[in-house]
Amino acid sequence: MDDKRLIHDNLAALGRSGAQDRPWIHRWYILAYCFAPALLVLLTSRYADDASALVLTGQFALAAGTYAALHALKHRPLLNPVQAIVLLFHWWFAIGPGIAVIFAVHRGDHDLLSQYVASGGEALWTVAFGLPWYAFCANQTILLSRGVIRPAAFLQPEGILYRPRTILAYWMFGGLMSLAVAGFSRMGFAGNQAVNYLGGTVSENWFVSLLQALSAVALFATIGVMGYLAGPVKERSRPFALIAIGAILLNAITAFVSGWKGAVVISFVLLFILMLVWRQKAPIAAFLVLAVFYLALLEPVVTQMRFAAEAARITTPEERTELFKLAISNGIAMEDLQEKEINIESPFRYIYGYAGRIAAESSLFDGPWSGTLSNGLAVLVPRALYPDKPDSNMGNYIAQQIEAVGLDDYTTNIGVSIPFEFTGNYGHLAGILSFGLIGVLWTMLCVWLLSEDRLATHPLSPLLIVYSLGMEASAGQFLAKLRDLPIVLGAAYLLWVLLKKRL
Repeated sequence: MDDKRLIHDNLAALGRSGAQDRPWIHRWYILAYCFAPALLVLLTSRYADDASALVLTGQFALAAGTYAALHALKHRPLLNPVQAIVLLFHWWFAIGPGIAVIFAVHRGDHDLLSQYVASGGEALWTVAFGLPWYAFCANQTILLSRGVIRPAAFLQPEGILYRPRTILAYWMFGGLMSLAVAGFSRMGFAGNQAVNYLGGTVSENWFVSLLQALSAVALFATIGVMGYLAGPVKERSRPFALIAIGAILLNAITAFVSGWKGAVVISFVLLFILMLVWRQKAPIAAFLVLAVFYLALLEPVVTQMRFAAEAARITTPEERTELFKLAISNGIAMEDLQEKEINIESPFRYIYGYAGRIAAESSLFDGPWSGTLSNGLAVLVPRALYPDKPDSNMGNYIAQQIEAVGLDDYTTNIGVSIPFEFTGNYGHLAGILSFGLIGVLWTMLCVWLLSEDRLATHPLSPLLIVYSLGMEASAGQFLAKLRDLPIVLGAAYLLWVLLKKRL
């Protein structure tokens, strides 16, 4: 089985057997995704007094660079985690500015318009050169890894999707680990404890932290069951489809009550990825509905409640959750939300502006600071092995360095993306070359976990695409998100053996 054959068979079952005759690189929404933002920035720049030629040309260079990168990766069906990196950086540096300038002109907000037409040009050119380099390195890695990297057999499904009993085994194991963690917590043995209400954790007890890491294998089941809802037609299962819908709604409600914007929409994003892969048709209508919900309701509510959490001096996620529950039970004043302007920059994480500041302060071979990469990576070493390791928070450190927060703010993190951490340390050339490093390492990981043949249709492929969003952070922070991966994979291996090596 391979991606092309599996997707072809599914399209034939849907009565769309000719849908793959035309390469996806020529589809209208791919062309619009690449080039429309540059046109929007150009057209709206006439409303600004300080439009920069470096920004305008940079947007068109980025459009060309993104299209060239996708063209180099067009030999595999859309969408897999390797291609997702290209789309992700274009989302941050092109789609975000393109939408923001439209809102700025509509509102008559000259300050917002200026942010996207007058500054950030250096960052655009870095990404424009970096993405084709990423695609080249990713392709070469796939070619050179053939016969060298053997796919992780303990993650490969026997059929198209994970079997029902595999999904149940993942859920049961993860649930038992979660119950054990809850039991130890009642006895006063805590595992990972939150640093503050915004997140971040520190391990209090290595054994309980280990159990918490093992419980994450249940996520494999949550991803796997979604395939029975939005995956191949021949694998449809009404009971499992209902379970998938229940899991999506439960995750969204739990995340909303906890006050995490990204976690609310992540299940729906996973669903959209599956729909795109198996239907080779972008779920544009569903995406627009989710975007309206996020911008008009979710983002204003969460922002308002976070201000309330700061005013109430909330210090832990548990306290924040209780505050959200109280507000929801008492009713959130919709008239207060209607008075708030849509925060159009929220879905794009403000990365364009932050990266632009770093790029403006950097030269070709040098950046404004040093040590963030080494300090960030040092945090990954267990304190038992490195007692004197620094207490480092690179997201907050960078925020202070570019004056995105006050010097007395030690909690707020920002994302500038991994390449611009390299830029901030070693200059523009290092930032461009870092795209190649990402291309090699990320592709190796994807090929090992998913296999080259099933980069798009493997049941866990959507999970890796979501993990790639973590590249908005520093290198150390991104790797910290994967720190527990060997433990989770160990649990998956054990279950594979118990299931007689049939997933």
